[in-house]
Amino acid sequence: MELFFLLAPLLLIAAFSLNAQDVMADDAPDETTTLVRAVLQGDKQSYNRLVLLYQSRIYNLAFNYVKNEEEAKDLAQDIFVTAYKALYKLRDDTKFGAWLYQIGLNHCRNRYKRLKRRGYFTNKSLDDETISLQLTSGETPEHELEQQRTITLVRDTIATMNDGEKEILMLRDLQGMPYEEISEILDIPLGTVKSKLSRARTSLKNKLKRFYPKL
Repeated sequence: MELFFLLAPLLLIAAFSLNAQDVMADDAPDETTTLVRAVLQGDKQSYNRLVLLYQSRIYNLAFNYVKNEEEAKDLAQDIFVTAYKALYKLRDDTKFGAWLYQIGLNHCRNRYKRLKRRGYFTNKSLDDETISLQLTSGETPEHELEQQRTITLVRDTIATMNDGEKEILMLRDLQGMPYEEISEILDIPLGTVKSKLSRARTSLKNKLKRFYPKL
């Protein structure tokens, strides 16, 4: 079984979390810079627009860490509040997206650790009701259930990986970010991004062999 077919259902989690009317940041990078400069000049309303530009991606990042809609919404809000308060520290206003993701990753790591200490993840099962899938033509309830179980299995396996592996899989394979952007977010060379991603995918594949011996 190819790794792609195990990761593909995981992409559905992010896809179903997106609001179709949300505006993606990649669509208007120049607007992002303009808005950042406006906020720094005292225009608070411009920050609301920045939130709209990035809310889907930040929410999905949070959700992939905490696996709960309400926790993810709360976490995303904390990330945007922190970014607003620290915006004056942004050295390059053209790098807002990468800077925001760095703040987001730090918040996600800390929240995940706190929840884990409280035993938040210990009761999660393969029947986790937070998973939502939509049946397409020709699919059966049995097939949907199998998809749900596969998604949970892959997602939970990624959650057990170290931060470096987990984050690069999230950024590249779950959110489809280009290598260059990941390089900026993680502050590592482009070649390192590709090599770390390759190792992370191999690590994930090896972990999943326990459940899929033919992988």
